[in-house]
Amino acid sequence: MNNDLRSFLNQPHCDLGPNAQRLYDLVEPMKNARFMDLGVRLGPSSAIMSVGAKEKNNKVHGVDVHWDGFQSTGARFVNEDYMCYLADSVTLGKIWDEEPFDVIFVDTLHTREFVLAELYFWVNHLKEGGYLVFHDTHLINRGDYVIGGRAHATPDEAVTDFFGLPSEMCEGGEHESITISEYEDDDIELKHYTESYGMTFVKVKQLSAIERFKSRVDWDDVFEQRNWMVDLHLNKERPDAVGYEWNLDFDNIQNELVITP
Repeated sequence: MNNDLRSFLNQPHCDLGPNAQRLYDLVEPMKNARFMDLGVRLGPSSAIMSVGAKEKNNKVHGVDVHWDGFQSTGARFVNEDYMCYLADSVTLGKIWDEEPFDVIFVDTLHTREFVLAELYFWVNHLKEGGYLVFHDTHLINRGDYVIGGRAHATPDEAVTDFFGLPSEMCEGGEHESITISEYEDDDIELKHYTESYGMTFVKVKQLSAIERFKSRVDWDDVFEQRNWMVDLHLNKERPDAVGYEWNLDFDNIQNELVITP
């Protein structure tokens, strides 16, 4: 990781903190790998996954509903073949028909239901032995994240509910001045760090476990909540849509307002 990238990652707009180095340590040894970044924003995670990508034949993809900030900040750290998708991440996961990924990084809306809706589709596009990496799994207001006047459970609960783990798994305990939880069974290997809003790394050892993971969740409720959030943000027919505040290009965003499992 060169000094220019380190300086970029140390700026206030990058909230990965020490987790940036952990993400780098995960992807740095990988060759001929495919990475997907859900929720690019200004691009720190895409920048990290792009280090040495050309030399190692790695392919990096990113999805977001707004790319202006990335173009003026993180774009200089990715390769010319970096793939940008102007889309809702759940919609893109539903229609994705290309090769699966070694790492899928999840950092979009910080609610249990939205992250679960992403998992419903994107976990099907993960290689066996691949990693799901979740940011914002240790928010200060855990369990009470307010969007549109509604309180929502947070991404840590998406992780524990999907993988059938106790809720305290993402609370962490003191270990050499780093708050970390670790867990492993026949299906997954998990490491959870609480610093800088939290980051959770989950290695999926066997894809045959996916249907067991999915059987634990009430998907009708998940997608009802997901559809409500997407309507609030991306429905151009609503004068109060959040997307107007963000100056979104509604007409060109790949998006299904209503998705059912």
